Amino acid sequence: MGLFCAIDPVVNRGQTGPEPILTMTMTPDITSPAPGRFAAPNAVKTWIDENTGREVRQLSTSSGSLGYFRQPRHLPNGLMLVRFGGHENRTLHVMDPETGQHDPVPNMTDRHQLKFRNADGVLFTIDHKARQVWAQDLINRRETLLGTFPADMPGHVSDITFDGRYLVLLDNVDNAHDKHPAPTRKDAEMFWHYIARPRRGALRVYDLQTNKVTTLLETDGYCPFHVDTCPSDPGLIRFAHDRFEGVNQRVWAIRTDGSGLRMIRPQESGELVTHEFWWSDGKRVGYTFQDRRKDPTARELPWCEYSNTKTQLGIADIDGREVYLSDPVNHYHTHLYVSNNGKLLSGSGTDGHSFVYAARFDIKSTRIDYIPLATVHTPYVPFRGQLVNCDFSADGKWLLYSDTVGDGFQLCAVRVDI
Repeated sequence: MGLFCAIDPVVNRGQTGPEPILTMTMTPDITSPAPGRFAAPNAVKTWIDENTGREVRQLSTSSGSLGYFRQPRHLPNGLMLVRFGGHENRTLHVMDPETGQHDPVPNMTDRHQLKFRNADGVLFTIDHKARQVWAQDLINRRETLLGTFPADMPGHVSDITFDGRYLVLLDNVDNAHDKHPAPTRKDAEMFWHYIARPRRGALRVYDLQTNKVTTLLETDGYCPFHVDTCPSDPGLIRFAHDRFEGVNQRVWAIRTDGSGLRMIRPQESGELVTHEFWWSDGKRVGYTFQDRRKDPTARELPWCEYSNTKTQLGIADIDGREVYLSDPVNHYHTHLYVSNNGKLLSGSGTDGHSFVYAARFDIKSTRIDYIPLATVHTPYVPFRGQLVNCDFSADGKWLLYSDTVGDGFQLCAVRVDI
């Protein structure tokens, strides 16, 4: 796999430091599917779901996943980023969701995915050993070295702004997991013991152009997490607090210069907001909502999935004000997510509701009818879910998700005919 390397003086503007920004060509062409060129077959196998009667396609052969449900993954030409391979040897591929054919993203041997930009198909990656940050244009098959970072940069890189300028750093101290294990059993004492574990943290940014670190906020007794930079405003970062969502403010936003700290959907104690994500327009935030202010069982049943309270889908604007709240949906879904065009919703079930779901969405209507499309066979684990991470193909024809098939964890697809 050859690379042609050349300095691009246009991209290099504004760069400080000793290393120039390089632009390179990438091979092979992974953005124009052609019959017979891909190594993968149309589908590994198909079957009729035992509960819904719908045909399910298995798309992977050695484990497959879309990655975490919040991650953008759609190229402008309809292809999708997927992950194949086991936990220790996972590779990033570009896949046609209609055929299941795929090719690996080149030059990822020592790099890890940071962020993907749906609008133009740019993949931001990081090489921790070389301390380099790259932008790979998967449409035009070119990549750019955006800059380097020092070995003593505080914390670890969690995200990057959509203009490729700021690395978002989480500098958290949370070493008590051996004494405060994750509550993966339906055990309220275990749950609250984990929530009460000692920890502290900080949210910082590193400017790849000026080599400057800016501390945005510091916390004590909890940590910032779930960092997700804004797709429409490169100066805005959304994040959450890792406290119990039922009595604390969950979702926040702040600007890269440390200004503009705001609550996204301000909560009263007892209002529960969780599983936040950027809406399809990149200007609003979706989330799961439960009103547990009058729920006397909140302490003994802190889990959303076991709560007696109904679950709703909420949407807030960029300033944090709630602009939409649905009627109660059919039950609690581990993750609710929206299609690229904002017209379809996906849901992944929980204990006793092990299906992937889809629904039509109209912001003018508060009614959402989730329809089960396929059974999820992965055992449900409290606090962990079933690792479904579903998303729609760009044309809305397929809902892709991960499930246990035989002895493996595979990427599957089911047609969205609702």
